[in-house]
Amino acid sequence: MISRRAQRIPESGIRRIFELVASTPDPINLSIGQAHFDVPDVLKDVATSAIQQGFNRYTVTQGLPELNERIVGMLADRYGTGNTWSLVTSGVSGGLMLGFLALLDPGDEVLIPDPYFTMYAVLAEMSDATWRTYDLYPGKPLTEATLQAGVTERTRVLLINSPSNPTGRTLSGAELDAVAAVARRHDLVVVSDEIYQDFVYELPFASACQHVDADRLLLLGGFSKTYGMPGWRLGWATGPEPLIDAMRRFQQFSFVCAPAPLQQAALAALDVDMSAEIEAYRAKRDRIIDGIADHYACSRPGGSFYAWPEIPGDIGSERFMERALKRRLLVVPGKAFSARDSHLRVSFAADDDMLDRGVDALCAIAEEIRRG
Repeated sequence: MISRRAQRIPESGIRRIFELVASTPDPINLSIGQAHFDVPDVLKDVATSAIQQGFNRYTVTQGLPELNERIVGMLADRYGTGNTWSLVTSGVSGGLMLGFLALLDPGDEVLIPDPYFTMYAVLAEMSDATWRTYDLYPGKPLTEATLQAGVTERTRVLLINSPSNPTGRTLSGAELDAVAAVARRHDLVVVSDEIYQDFVYELPFASACQHVDADRLLLLGGFSKTYGMPGWRLGWATGPEPLIDAMRRFQQFSFVCAPAPLQQAALAALDVDMSAEIEAYRAKRDRIIDGIADHYACSRPGGSFYAWPEIPGDIGSERFMERALKRRLLVVPGKAFSARDSHLRVSFAADDDMLDRGVDALCAIAEEIRRG
């Protein structure tokens, strides 16, 4: 009854944490991948007004023309460059799915970073493609040689994610130049997931659109993280016209369009200043990293709202999680994002009291491991 494609799709290791949240009394929840602040009231007002005024029917498949125009203009203002073809998607996840369907044939390969957001590998499987990884663990630069090692004659797509989920790593301009060089040499399309582009703590941020040839770049971003609206499912994609048009056709027969009244709110969101929230997250990053520094090896993330500490004592994530759950601490084992079982993803998208409780629990577990 069930397709072979469906049987290949594993259960999400992250979704298992959601079950633990529901069953753990008073959890110290440092697992969640969404900003802890709510949607600004002004955007709620725009969305509810749009609903009340009857803006509840389909938009054109590619999204409101004025919203696409603003997205293209926003990229030009920020980075001085960018493609002029844009598509409003049902979240960046929707944009990734459309992009993979438009770019990959059965048997093609996509090259993704390790560590990686779990959806990348699954979407490759859903597209009847295969995936390989390149090493993007913190601590050493991304070079052409590193990328080259993963390329085969079947590679069609090179995926990057900066700032990164799960590590918080941001790619430098030199690293993006290496990406551009390998893509050009092997005629690859670069898919750049920049959903965390506003959560950047070491400025200036280097976007792929400043380094990768425009005719081989699919740039993805969205509104979910910056404006606290992950449930609104609003993203965008820019790229060369043939690719955006192919994605539009896939959207026409799948998502149809992004939610109509919420596109009106997205249009207003581009005028809302979220710098205070971003600055607060810089402080949250430092609160976590400085708090666990004596017990965990952990690079200071340049962006997103995740830290990637190494599990002390080489005990692996299962034994670590046993200890964590005894203290009601919820984090995500690194093996959910990697071939290695050596790290944890710790989210600092929480209030400061929760972060302090998390730091105390993490340090206590590390001391427990040290004592044997």
